[in-house]
Amino acid sequence: MPDKKPSSSKGRPVDSEKQAMQKQKLLDAALALLNKKNLGEITIRELGKVAGVNSAMVSYYFDNKEGLFIALLAQLSENKFNQLGDLRQNQEPIKTVITFMLEMLNQHPGLMKLIHSEAMSGESTLGAAMIERFPKRMAALLPALIADQQARGKIREDINPKYAAFSLISLVVTPFLVTPIREKAWQISSQELNTRQWTEHIYQLFTSGITQRSSK
Repeated sequence: MPDKKPSSSKGRPVDSEKQAMQKQKLLDAALALLNKKNLGEITIRELGKVAGVNSAMVSYYFDNKEGLFIALLAQLSENKFNQLGDLRQNQEPIKTVITFMLEMLNQHPGLMKLIHSEAMSGESTLGAAMIERFPKRMAALLPALIADQQARGKIREDINPKYAAFSLISLVVTPFLVTPIREKAWQISSQELNTRQWTEHIYQLFTSGITQRSSK
């Protein structure tokens, strides 16, 4: 019978499976808390409590709270963008991107909180990680997709793919950035942004501008 791995003298897990499990519990706790609270309100002690592990594990695995949330962004980014697959094989790739983004923003409202609190700051390490993991990845993916659709004759040739891609992102993201105005002035609820009707609205609004020439 093989010997068991020795326990750490400082209470740190040595077993690799246990380490992976504890790290994932902390990442899951960070996401759950971020969907309910602002980043500044979340404490390391609370993260440990929700994860069901010693709060000292935050520093052990991620250096600090910021490191934990940077790791969370990395994991979310990989998981989400891998779901898109090869969009060139998709019959409606632009609608697929719209659906993907709306589902992500509706399922993870904490991402918008990070944009508000961190990504808008030019000096935030976490904000820089946020931009790198989501907006920059989409800025590389979407213009190339639109250019591919142009080559297939599905989008007007005079459309600038980068400008069109940025316009589409603005259409999708802006309602989540101006929630109080959207809800109080326009009476459009967050639930409405999570419907097929809203997805179709964004899709039709965008495609009508890139597939039809305006009359002179």
